[in-house]
Amino acid sequence: MSEPTDLLRVLQKLERLGRSRPDRALAEAEALLRRAPGLVPLLCLAGRMARLTGDTDRARGHLNAALARDPSAGPALSERGLLAAAQGEMRVAAESFRRLVGVDDGNADGWYNLGLALERLCDWDAAADAYRRALELIPNERPAIRARIGGVLATAGREEAARLEYEQALAEDPSSLPANLGMGMLEAAGGDMEAALRRFRQCVGVDPRCGQAWQQIIESRRLENREDDDLVQMRRVLARDDLDDDSRERLCFALGKASDDVGAYEDAFVFYRQANELKRRRLPPFDRQAWMREVDRRLTDAEATGATASAGDRGGVVPVFIVGMPRSGTTLVDQILTSHTRVGGVGELPFFDQAAPADDTMLRQKYLECLGGEGAAVVTNKYPANFRHLPLLRRLFPDVRIVHVTRHPLDTCLSVYFQDFPVGNLYANSLGDIAAYYTGYRCLVDAWAGKDGGMLHVTYEGLLEDQEGVSRRLIEFCGLAWEAACLDFAANPRPAATLSRWQVRQPVYRRSVGRWKHYETQLAPLIQALGPLRD
Repeated sequence: MSEPTDLLRVLQKLERLGRSRPDRALAEAEALLRRAPGLVPLLCLAGRMARLTGDTDRARGHLNAALARDPSAGPALSERGLLAAAQGEMRVAAESFRRLVGVDDGNADGWYNLGLALERLCDWDAAADAYRRALELIPNERPAIRARIGGVLATAGREEAARLEYEQALAEDPSSLPANLGMGMLEAAGGDMEAALRRFRQCVGVDPRCGQAWQQIIESRRLENREDDDLVQMRRVLARDDLDDDSRERLCFALGKASDDVGAYEDAFVFYRQANELKRRRLPPFDRQAWMREVDRRLTDAEATGATASAGDRGGVVPVFIVGMPRSGTTLVDQILTSHTRVGGVGELPFFDQAAPADDTMLRQKYLECLGGEGAAVVTNKYPANFRHLPLLRRLFPDVRIVHVTRHPLDTCLSVYFQDFPVGNLYANSLGDIAAYYTGYRCLVDAWAGKDGGMLHVTYEGLLEDQEGVSRRLIEFCGLAWEAACLDFAANPRPAATLSRWQVRQPVYRRSVGRWKHYETQLAPLIQALGPLRD
Protein backbone atom coordinates (compact mmCIF):
# COMPACT_ATOMS: atom_id res chain seq x y z
CA MET A 1 0.00 0.00 0.00
CA SER A 2 2.85 2.31 -0.84
CA GLU A 3 0.98 4.17 -3.58
CA PRO A 4 -1.88 6.61 -2.87
CA THR A 5 -3.96 4.85 -5.54
CA ASP A 6 -3.55 1.56 -3.67
CA LEU A 7 -4.73 3.15 -0.43
CA LEU A 8 -7.69 4.78 -2.17
CA ARG A 9 -8.69 1.45 -3.70
CA VAL A 10 -8.50 -0.29 -0.31
CA LEU A 11 -10.55 2.45 1.38
CA GLN A 12 -13.23 2.27 -1.30
CA LYS A 13 -13.42 -1.51 -0.96
CA LEU A 14 -13.74 -1.31 2.83
CA GLU A 15 -16.37 1.45 2.57
CA ARG A 16 -18.46 -0.79 0.31
CA LEU A 17 -18.05 -3.74 2.66
CA GLY A 18 -18.91 -1.56 5.66
CA ARG A 19 -22.34 -0.72 4.27
CA SER A 20 -23.52 -4.24 5.02
CA ARG A 21 -20.82 -5.69 7.30
CA PRO A 22 -19.11 -2.98 9.34
CA ASP A 23 -17.71 -5.68 11.64
CA ARG A 24 -15.82 -7.33 8.78
CA ALA A 25 -14.66 -3.97 7.42
CA LEU A 26 -13.34 -3.10 10.88
CA ALA A 27 -11.46 -6.39 11.17
CA GLU A 28 -9.83 -5.92 7.76
CA ALA A 29 -8.93 -2.29 8.50
CA GLU A 30 -7.30 -3.26 11.79
CA ALA A 31 -5.37 -6.06 10.08
CA LEU A 32 -4.01 -3.52 7.60
CA LEU A 33 -3.14 -1.12 10.41
CA ARG A 34 -1.02 -3.78 12.07
CA ARG A 35 1.05 -3.94 8.88
CA ALA A 36 1.01 -0.19 8.21
CA PRO A 37 0.28 1.62 11.49
CA GLY A 38 -0.41 5.32 11.56
CA LEU A 39 -2.23 5.71 8.24
CA VAL A 40 -4.70 8.47 9.07
CA PRO A 41 -7.33 7.64 6.40
CA LEU A 42 -7.32 4.01 7.54
CA LEU A 43 -7.58 5.03 11.21
CA CYS A 44 -10.56 7.24 10.33
CA LEU A 45 -12.27 4.40 8.51
CA ALA A 46 -11.58 1.97 11.37
CA GLY A 47 -13.03 4.50 13.80
CA ARG A 48 -16.16 4.85 11.70
CA MET A 49 -16.66 1.09 11.39
CA ALA A 50 -16.14 0.63 15.13
CA ARG A 51 -18.78 3.31 15.77
CA LEU A 52 -21.21 1.55 13.45
CA THR A 53 -20.69 -1.75 15.26
CA GLY A 54 -21.32 -0.04 18.60
CA ASP A 55 -17.77 -0.51 19.92
CA THR A 56 -17.35 2.93 21.43
CA ASP A 57 -13.95 2.37 23.02
CA ARG A 58 -12.34 1.03 19.84
CA ALA A 59 -13.87 3.84 17.81
CA ARG A 60 -12.55 6.46 20.20
CA GLY A 61 -9.09 4.86 20.19
CA HIS A 62 -8.78 4.86 16.39
CA LEU A 63 -10.11 8.42 16.06
CA ASN A 64 -7.84 9.79 18.77
CA ALA A 65 -4.88 8.12 17.08
CA ALA A 66 -5.85 9.73 13.77
CA LEU A 67 -6.18 13.18 15.34
CA ALA A 68 -2.88 12.81 17.18
CA ARG A 69 -1.21 12.41 13.80
CA ASP A 70 -3.31 15.00 11.97
CA PRO A 71 -5.38 17.37 14.18
CA SER A 72 -7.15 18.73 11.09
CA ALA A 73 -8.27 15.33 9.72
CA GLY A 74 -11.84 16.10 8.67
CA PRO A 75 -13.19 12.52 8.67
CA ALA A 76 -11.79 11.91 12.16
CA LEU A 77 -13.31 15.15 13.50
CA SER A 78 -16.66 14.26 11.94
CA GLU A 79 -16.62 10.74 13.34
CA ARG A 80 -15.54 11.93 16.78
CA GLY A 81 -18.45 14.38 16.77
CA LEU A 82 -20.95 11.70 15.75
CA LEU A 83 -19.59 9.30 18.35
CA ALA A 84 -19.78 11.91 21.11
CA ALA A 85 -23.31 12.92 20.12
CA ALA A 86 -24.46 9.28 20.23
CA GLN A 87 -23.05 9.06 23.77
CA GLY A 88 -24.76 12.27 24.85
CA GLU A 89 -21.43 14.13 25.12
CA MET A 90 -22.73 17.21 23.36
CA ARG A 91 -19.90 19.57 24.33
CA VAL A 92 -17.35 17.20 22.80
CA ALA A 93 -19.59 16.83 19.74
CA ALA A 94 -19.93 20.59 19.29
CA GLU A 95 -16.18 21.12 19.72
CA SER A 96 -15.46 18.42 17.12
CA PHE A 97 -17.85 19.86 14.56
CA ARG A 98 -16.56 23.39 15.20
CA ARG A 99 -13.05 22.20 14.43
CA LEU A 100 -14.34 20.40 11.35
CA VAL A 101 -16.01 23.48 9.83
CA GLY A 102 -12.99 25.51 10.88
CA VAL A 103 -10.78 23.48 8.54
CA ASP A 104 -13.52 22.91 5.93
CA ASP A 105 -16.04 25.76 5.84
CA GLY A 106 -17.87 24.11 2.95
CA ASN A 107 -18.65 20.92 4.88
CA ALA A 108 -22.45 21.00 4.89
CA ASP A 109 -22.85 17.93 7.10
CA GLY A 110 -20.42 19.47 9.57
CA TRP A 111 -22.49 22.65 9.85
CA TYR A 112 -25.74 20.70 10.15
CA ASN A 113 -24.35 18.39 12.82
CA LEU A 114 -22.92 21.40 14.66
CA GLY A 115 -26.44 22.83 14.68
CA LEU A 116 -27.80 19.59 16.15
CA ALA A 117 -25.16 19.58 18.90
CA LEU A 118 -25.70 23.25 19.76
CA GLU A 119 -29.45 22.69 19.82
CA ARG A 120 -28.96 19.95 22.41
CA LEU A 121 -26.80 22.39 24.39
CA CYS A 122 -29.63 24.96 24.30
CA ASP A 123 -27.42 27.46 22.47
CA TRP A 124 -30.30 28.53 20.26
CA ASP A 125 -28.74 31.46 18.38
CA ALA A 126 -25.56 29.57 17.53
CA ALA A 127 -27.59 26.52 16.49
CA ALA A 128 -29.74 28.62 14.16
CA ASP A 129 -26.62 30.21 12.66
CA ALA A 130 -25.08 26.78 12.01
CA TYR A 131 -28.28 25.58 10.33
CA ARG A 132 -28.37 28.74 8.19
CA ARG A 133 -24.85 28.02 6.95
CA ALA A 134 -25.93 24.45 6.14
CA LEU A 135 -28.91 25.94 4.32
CA GLU A 136 -26.54 27.87 2.05
CA LEU A 137 -24.59 24.72 1.26
CA ILE A 138 -27.49 22.27 0.72
CA PRO A 139 -30.08 24.14 -1.35
CA ASN A 140 -32.04 20.99 -2.21
CA GLU A 141 -32.74 20.45 1.51
CA ARG A 142 -33.98 23.99 2.16
CA PRO A 143 -37.49 23.16 3.45
CA ALA A 144 -36.21 20.54 5.92
CA ILE A 145 -33.42 22.78 7.21
CA ARG A 146 -35.73 25.80 7.45
CA ALA A 147 -38.04 23.60 9.53
CA ARG A 148 -35.10 22.79 11.78
CA ILE A 149 -34.39 26.51 12.22
CA GLY A 150 -38.06 27.03 12.98
CA GLY A 151 -37.91 24.37 15.67
CA VAL A 152 -34.92 26.04 17.33
CA LEU A 153 -36.63 29.43 17.30
CA ALA A 154 -39.87 27.98 18.66
CA THR A 155 -38.00 26.28 21.50
CA ALA A 156 -36.27 29.58 22.27
CA GLY A 157 -39.68 31.23 22.62
CA ARG A 158 -39.46 33.21 19.37
CA GLU A 159 -42.73 31.92 17.96
CA GLU A 160 -43.25 34.56 15.27
CA ALA A 161 -39.74 34.09 13.88
CA ALA A 162 -40.34 30.33 13.91
CA ARG A 163 -43.62 30.77 12.06
CA LEU A 164 -41.85 32.77 9.33
CA GLU A 165 -39.32 29.95 8.84
CA TYR A 166 -42.08 27.35 8.59
CA GLU A 167 -44.03 29.54 6.16
CA GLN A 168 -40.98 29.94 3.92
CA ALA A 169 -40.37 26.20 4.02
CA LEU A 170 -43.99 25.49 3.08
CA ALA A 171 -43.89 28.08 0.30
CA GLU A 172 -41.01 26.10 -1.21
CA ASP A 173 -42.61 22.69 -0.57
CA PRO A 174 -46.23 22.64 0.67
CA SER A 175 -45.98 18.90 1.36
CA SER A 176 -42.81 19.14 3.50
CA LEU A 177 -43.33 16.81 6.45
CA PRO A 178 -40.84 18.55 8.78
CA ALA A 179 -42.34 21.98 8.06
CA ASN A 180 -45.94 20.81 8.46
CA LEU A 181 -45.07 18.98 11.66
CA GLY A 182 -43.28 22.04 13.01
CA MET A 183 -46.11 24.39 12.12
CA GLY A 184 -48.60 21.97 13.65
CA MET A 185 -46.67 21.83 16.91
CA LEU A 186 -46.44 25.63 16.93
CA GLU A 187 -50.23 25.82 16.51
CA ALA A 188 -50.73 23.24 19.26
CA ALA A 189 -48.39 25.13 21.61
CA GLY A 190 -50.47 28.25 20.98
CA GLY A 191 -53.69 26.42 21.83
CA ASP A 192 -55.13 26.08 18.31
CA MET A 193 -55.58 22.32 18.56
CA GLU A 194 -58.01 22.09 15.62
CA ALA A 195 -55.54 23.70 13.21
CA ALA A 196 -52.75 21.53 14.59
CA LEU A 197 -54.78 18.37 14.13
CA ARG A 198 -55.57 19.29 10.53
CA ARG A 199 -51.87 19.85 9.91
CA PHE A 200 -50.90 16.47 11.40
CA ARG A 201 -53.58 14.70 9.37
CA GLN A 202 -52.19 16.34 6.25
CA CYS A 203 -48.84 14.74 7.12
CA VAL A 204 -50.22 11.21 7.34
CA GLY A 205 -52.11 11.91 4.13
CA VAL A 206 -48.77 12.57 2.45
CA ASP A 207 -47.09 9.58 4.11
CA PRO A 208 -49.16 7.20 6.29
CA ARG A 209 -45.89 5.90 7.78
CA CYS A 210 -45.13 9.25 9.44
CA GLY A 211 -44.97 8.05 13.03
CA GLN A 212 -44.30 11.51 14.42
CA ALA A 213 -47.53 12.83 12.91
CA TRP A 214 -49.50 9.88 14.30
CA GLN A 215 -48.03 10.60 17.73
CA GLN A 216 -49.16 14.21 17.55
CA ILE A 217 -52.64 13.23 16.37
CA ILE A 218 -53.12 10.80 19.23
CA GLU A 219 -51.63 13.20 21.80
CA SER A 220 -54.01 15.91 20.59
CA ARG A 221 -57.22 14.01 21.28
CA ARG A 222 -58.75 11.38 23.51
CA LEU A 223 -60.07 8.25 21.82
CA GLU A 224 -63.41 6.85 22.99
CA ASN A 225 -63.80 3.41 21.42
CA ARG A 226 -61.74 0.52 20.07
CA GLU A 227 -63.09 0.96 16.55
CA ASP A 228 -61.78 4.50 16.27
CA ASP A 229 -60.54 5.14 12.72
CA ASP A 230 -57.15 6.39 13.91
CA LEU A 231 -56.58 3.28 15.99
CA VAL A 232 -57.56 1.00 13.09
CA GLN A 233 -55.35 2.88 10.63
CA MET A 234 -52.32 2.87 12.92
CA ARG A 235 -52.58 -0.89 13.42
CA ARG A 236 -52.70 -1.28 9.66
CA VAL A 237 -49.63 0.92 9.18
CA LEU A 238 -47.71 -0.92 11.91
CA ALA A 239 -48.20 -4.18 9.98
CA ARG A 240 -46.40 -2.79 6.92
CA ASP A 241 -42.99 -4.22 6.12
CA ASP A 242 -41.56 -0.92 4.82
CA LEU A 243 -41.50 0.90 8.18
CA ASP A 244 -38.16 2.14 9.44
CA ASP A 245 -37.34 1.70 13.13
CA ASP A 246 -38.02 5.35 13.97
CA SER A 247 -41.54 5.25 12.54
CA ARG A 248 -42.23 1.87 14.17
CA GLU A 249 -41.06 3.20 17.53
CA ARG A 250 -43.24 6.31 17.28
CA LEU A 251 -46.25 4.31 16.11
CA CYS A 252 -45.91 1.96 19.07
CA PHE A 253 -45.91 4.92 21.46
CA ALA A 254 -49.00 6.31 19.70
CA LEU A 255 -50.78 2.94 19.76
CA GLY A 256 -49.95 2.59 23.44
CA LYS A 257 -51.60 5.90 24.25
CA ALA A 258 -54.59 5.15 22.01
CA SER A 259 -55.09 1.72 23.58
CA ASP A 260 -54.86 3.22 27.07
CA ASP A 261 -57.50 5.80 26.10
CA VAL A 262 -60.01 3.09 25.17
CA GLY A 263 -59.28 0.86 28.15
CA ALA A 264 -57.34 -1.83 26.27
CA TYR A 265 -54.68 -1.87 28.98
CA GLU A 266 -52.97 -5.16 28.10
CA ASP A 267 -52.58 -4.03 24.49
CA ALA A 268 -51.37 -0.62 25.66
CA PHE A 269 -48.58 -2.07 27.77
CA VAL A 270 -47.46 -4.38 24.96
CA PHE A 271 -47.18 -1.41 22.58
CA TYR A 272 -45.34 0.73 25.12
CA ARG A 273 -42.93 -2.11 25.86
CA GLN A 274 -42.21 -2.54 22.13
CA ALA A 275 -41.66 1.21 21.76
CA ASN A 276 -39.26 1.35 24.68
CA GLU A 277 -37.33 -1.70 23.49
CA LEU A 278 -36.86 -0.08 20.08
CA LYS A 279 -35.74 3.15 21.71
CA ARG A 280 -33.23 1.38 23.97
CA ARG A 281 -31.57 -0.20 20.93
CA ARG A 282 -30.60 3.18 19.49
CA LEU A 283 -29.64 5.00 22.70
CA PRO A 284 -26.66 4.57 25.00
CA PRO A 285 -27.56 2.61 28.14
CA PHE A 286 -28.46 4.28 31.41
CA ASP A 287 -25.62 3.70 33.88
CA ARG A 288 -27.30 3.05 37.23
CA GLN A 289 -24.00 2.86 39.12
CA ALA A 290 -22.84 6.17 37.66
CA TRP A 291 -26.15 7.77 38.65
CA MET A 292 -25.85 6.62 42.26
CA ARG A 293 -22.24 7.82 42.34
CA GLU A 294 -23.49 11.21 41.15
CA VAL A 295 -26.13 11.21 43.88
CA ASP A 296 -23.49 10.47 46.53
CA ARG A 297 -21.22 13.17 45.12
CA ARG A 298 -23.96 15.78 45.03
CA LEU A 299 -24.80 15.11 48.65
CA THR A 300 -21.27 16.04 49.68
CA ASP A 301 -19.70 18.18 46.95
CA ALA A 302 -18.93 21.89 46.83
CA GLU A 303 -22.37 22.83 45.51
CA ALA A 304 -23.64 22.49 49.05
CA THR A 305 -21.03 24.86 50.49
CA GLY A 306 -20.05 28.46 50.04
CA ALA A 307 -21.56 31.83 50.74
CA THR A 308 -24.98 32.79 49.46
CA ALA A 309 -25.11 35.67 47.00
CA SER A 310 -26.08 39.00 48.48
CA ALA A 311 -29.51 40.47 47.89
CA GLY A 312 -27.95 43.10 45.66
CA ASP A 313 -26.93 40.41 43.18
CA ARG A 314 -30.39 39.19 42.36
CA GLY A 315 -30.85 41.24 39.18
CA GLY A 316 -34.39 42.46 39.96
CA VAL A 317 -35.96 39.10 39.07
CA VAL A 318 -37.05 36.35 41.44
CA PRO A 319 -36.15 32.98 39.88
CA VAL A 320 -38.59 30.13 40.51
CA PHE A 321 -37.48 26.56 39.89
CA ILE A 322 -40.22 23.94 39.56
CA VAL A 323 -38.57 20.61 40.24
CA GLY A 324 -39.44 16.95 40.65
CA MET A 325 -39.75 13.90 38.46
CA PRO A 326 -40.87 14.29 34.84
CA ARG A 327 -44.61 13.69 34.45
CA SER A 328 -45.30 14.67 38.05
CA GLY A 329 -47.32 17.83 37.36
CA THR A 330 -44.56 20.40 36.86
CA THR A 331 -46.22 21.69 33.68
CA LEU A 332 -49.55 22.19 35.44
CA VAL A 333 -47.87 24.20 38.20
CA ASP A 334 -45.98 26.24 35.62
CA GLN A 335 -49.18 27.08 33.72
CA ILE A 336 -50.86 28.23 36.92
CA LEU A 337 -47.94 30.48 37.84
CA THR A 338 -47.39 31.93 34.37
CA SER A 339 -51.09 32.83 34.13
CA HIS A 340 -50.22 35.64 36.55
CA THR A 341 -49.50 38.97 34.87
CA ARG A 342 -46.20 39.43 36.74
CA VAL A 343 -44.80 35.96 36.02
CA GLY A 344 -42.81 34.95 32.97
CA GLY A 345 -41.42 31.56 32.09
CA VAL A 346 -38.57 30.00 30.15
CA GLY A 347 -40.07 26.51 29.90
CA GLU A 348 -37.65 23.67 30.57
CA LEU A 349 -34.21 25.26 30.58
CA PRO A 350 -31.42 22.79 31.51
CA PHE A 351 -28.95 25.63 32.03
CA PHE A 352 -27.17 24.14 35.04
CA ASP A 353 -26.80 20.75 33.36
CA GLN A 354 -25.13 22.31 30.33
CA ALA A 355 -23.26 25.28 31.84
CA ALA A 356 -19.49 25.20 31.58
CA PRO A 357 -17.63 25.49 34.91
CA ALA A 358 -17.59 29.10 36.10
CA ASP A 359 -17.51 31.10 39.31
CA ASP A 360 -20.76 31.97 41.05
CA THR A 361 -20.90 35.52 39.74
CA MET A 362 -20.57 34.38 36.13
CA LEU A 363 -23.08 31.55 36.53
CA ARG A 364 -25.63 33.88 38.11
CA GLN A 365 -25.16 36.52 35.43
CA LYS A 366 -25.42 34.06 32.55
CA TYR A 367 -28.55 32.45 33.97
CA LEU A 368 -30.27 35.79 34.51
CA GLU A 369 -29.43 36.71 30.90
CA CYS A 370 -31.26 33.55 29.78
CA LEU A 371 -34.45 34.76 31.44
CA GLY A 372 -34.97 37.37 28.72
CA GLY A 373 -36.37 40.86 28.92
CA GLU A 374 -40.06 40.21 29.54
CA GLY A 375 -40.12 42.67 32.44
CA ALA A 376 -41.59 40.03 34.75
CA ALA A 377 -40.98 40.19 38.49
CA VAL A 378 -40.86 36.39 38.70
CA VAL A 379 -39.58 33.95 36.05
CA THR A 380 -40.19 30.21 36.22
CA ASN A 381 -38.00 27.39 34.99
CA LYS A 382 -39.83 24.08 35.00
CA TYR A 383 -36.91 21.81 34.10
CA PRO A 384 -37.66 18.95 36.54
CA ALA A 385 -34.07 17.71 36.93
CA ASN A 386 -32.97 20.98 38.53
CA PHE A 387 -33.56 19.05 41.77
CA ARG A 388 -29.94 17.93 41.24
CA HIS A 389 -28.73 21.50 41.85
CA LEU A 390 -30.82 22.71 44.81
CA PRO A 391 -27.92 23.81 47.07
CA LEU A 392 -26.29 25.62 44.15
CA LEU A 393 -29.54 27.43 43.31
CA ARG A 394 -29.96 28.50 46.91
CA ARG A 395 -26.40 29.81 46.94
CA LEU A 396 -26.61 31.70 43.65
CA PHE A 397 -30.00 33.35 44.15
CA PRO A 398 -30.87 34.77 47.60
CA ASP A 399 -34.57 35.18 46.74
CA VAL A 400 -34.98 31.89 44.88
CA ARG A 401 -38.29 30.05 45.16
CA ILE A 402 -38.23 26.28 44.72
CA VAL A 403 -41.48 24.43 44.10
CA HIS A 404 -41.17 20.66 44.49
CA VAL A 405 -43.99 18.81 42.74
CA THR A 406 -44.76 15.19 43.59
CA ARG A 407 -47.27 12.63 42.43
CA HIS A 408 -47.95 9.04 43.49
CA PRO A 409 -44.66 7.23 42.77
CA LEU A 410 -46.23 4.46 40.69
CA ASP A 411 -48.30 6.90 38.61
CA THR A 412 -45.16 8.97 38.08
CA CYS A 413 -42.95 6.06 37.04
CA LEU A 414 -45.62 4.56 34.79
CA SER A 415 -46.12 7.89 33.05
CA VAL A 416 -42.37 8.22 32.52
CA TYR A 417 -42.28 4.75 30.92
CA PHE A 418 -45.19 5.69 28.67
CA GLN A 419 -43.62 8.98 27.52
CA ASP A 420 -41.53 9.36 24.37
CA PHE A 421 -39.00 11.93 25.56
CA PRO A 422 -37.26 13.68 22.64
CA VAL A 423 -33.81 13.91 24.28
CA GLY A 424 -32.10 12.78 27.45
CA ASN A 425 -33.85 10.76 30.15
CA LEU A 426 -32.01 7.56 29.23
CA TYR A 427 -33.51 5.88 32.28
CA ALA A 428 -37.05 6.24 30.92
CA ASN A 429 -37.09 3.14 28.70
CA SER A 430 -36.70 0.47 31.39
CA LEU A 431 -38.76 -0.04 34.54
CA GLY A 432 -35.62 -1.06 36.42
CA ASP A 433 -33.77 2.07 35.32
CA ILE A 434 -36.75 4.25 36.23
CA ALA A 435 -36.77 2.73 39.72
CA ALA A 436 -33.04 3.44 40.10
CA TYR A 437 -33.42 7.05 38.93
CA TYR A 438 -36.44 7.61 41.18
CA THR A 439 -34.53 6.23 44.17
CA GLY A 440 -31.65 8.64 43.52
CA TYR A 441 -34.04 11.56 43.08
CA ARG A 442 -35.68 10.83 46.41
CA CYS A 443 -32.29 10.53 48.13
CA LEU A 444 -31.34 14.02 46.99
CA VAL A 445 -34.62 15.80 47.60
CA ASP A 446 -35.27 14.11 50.95
CA ALA A 447 -31.77 15.04 52.14
CA TRP A 448 -32.07 18.67 51.11
CA ALA A 449 -35.74 19.37 51.81
CA GLY A 450 -35.32 19.71 55.56
CA LYS A 451 -32.46 22.18 55.11
CA ASP A 452 -34.35 24.40 52.69
CA GLY A 453 -37.04 26.59 54.16
CA GLY A 454 -37.50 28.19 50.75
CA MET A 455 -39.09 25.11 49.22
CA LEU A 456 -42.83 24.65 48.71
CA HIS A 457 -44.04 21.06 48.35
CA VAL A 458 -47.05 20.54 46.08
CA THR A 459 -48.71 17.22 45.34
CA TYR A 460 -50.39 16.65 42.00
CA GLU A 461 -53.32 14.92 43.67
CA GLY A 462 -53.69 17.75 46.21
CA LEU A 463 -53.73 20.31 43.42
CA LEU A 464 -56.54 18.45 41.68
CA GLU A 465 -58.52 18.18 44.92
CA ASP A 466 -58.15 21.85 45.88
CA GLN A 467 -57.11 23.78 42.81
CA GLU A 468 -57.83 27.23 44.22
CA GLY A 469 -56.27 26.62 47.63
CA VAL A 470 -53.02 25.23 46.21
CA SER A 471 -52.91 27.89 43.49
CA ARG A 472 -53.24 30.64 46.09
CA ARG A 473 -50.38 29.12 48.10
CA LEU A 474 -48.22 29.04 44.97
CA ILE A 475 -48.84 32.71 44.20
CA GLU A 476 -48.30 33.76 47.81
CA PHE A 477 -45.07 31.73 47.94
CA CYS A 478 -43.78 33.77 45.00
CA GLY A 479 -44.52 37.01 46.86
CA LEU A 480 -47.33 38.11 44.56
CA ALA A 481 -50.92 39.28 44.97
CA TRP A 482 -53.61 36.83 43.93
CA GLU A 483 -55.11 37.06 40.41
CA ALA A 484 -58.19 35.07 39.41
CA ALA A 485 -56.66 34.28 36.01
CA CYS A 486 -54.46 31.71 37.76
CA LEU A 487 -57.53 29.47 38.12
CA ASP A 488 -58.13 29.56 34.37
CA PHE A 489 -54.70 28.23 33.39
CA ALA A 490 -56.17 26.41 30.36
CA ALA A 491 -56.71 29.86 28.79
CA ASN A 492 -53.10 30.89 29.40
CA PRO A 493 -52.06 32.58 26.11
CA ARG A 494 -48.42 31.69 26.68
CA PRO A 495 -47.34 28.90 24.29
CA ALA A 496 -47.18 25.53 26.03
CA ALA A 497 -43.98 24.07 24.63
CA THR A 498 -44.36 20.83 26.55
CA LEU A 499 -45.05 17.15 26.08
CA SER A 500 -48.29 17.81 28.02
CA ARG A 501 -49.49 20.57 25.71
CA TRP A 502 -52.92 18.95 25.17
CA GLN A 503 -53.61 18.33 28.86
CA VAL A 504 -52.65 21.85 29.92
CA ARG A 505 -55.26 23.24 27.52
CA GLN A 506 -57.95 21.30 29.39
CA PRO A 507 -59.48 21.93 32.82
CA VAL A 508 -57.83 19.99 35.67
CA TYR A 509 -56.87 16.58 34.36
CA ARG A 510 -58.10 13.89 36.81
CA ARG A 511 -58.07 10.70 34.75
CA SER A 512 -54.41 9.95 35.43
CA VAL A 513 -54.85 9.62 39.21
CA GLY A 514 -54.46 5.95 40.16
CA ARG A 515 -53.70 4.99 36.58
CA TRP A 516 -51.03 2.53 37.73
CA LYS A 517 -53.73 0.18 39.08
CA HIS A 518 -54.64 -0.78 35.49
CA TYR A 519 -51.09 -2.08 35.07
CA GLU A 520 -50.36 -3.52 38.50
CA THR A 521 -49.39 -6.95 37.15
CA GLN A 522 -46.98 -5.53 34.55
CA LEU A 523 -45.49 -3.16 37.13
CA ALA A 524 -44.57 -5.91 39.61
CA PRO A 525 -40.79 -5.53 38.96
CA LEU A 526 -41.02 -1.76 39.44
CA ILE A 527 -43.04 -2.10 42.64
CA GLN A 528 -40.49 -4.54 44.04
CA ALA A 529 -37.54 -2.35 43.02
CA LEU A 530 -39.01 0.77 44.63
CA GLY A 531 -39.59 -1.02 47.92
CA PRO A 532 -40.81 1.41 50.61
CA LEU A 533 -40.73 4.30 48.12
CA ARG A 534 -43.64 2.81 46.15
CA ASP A 535 -46.19 4.51 48.41
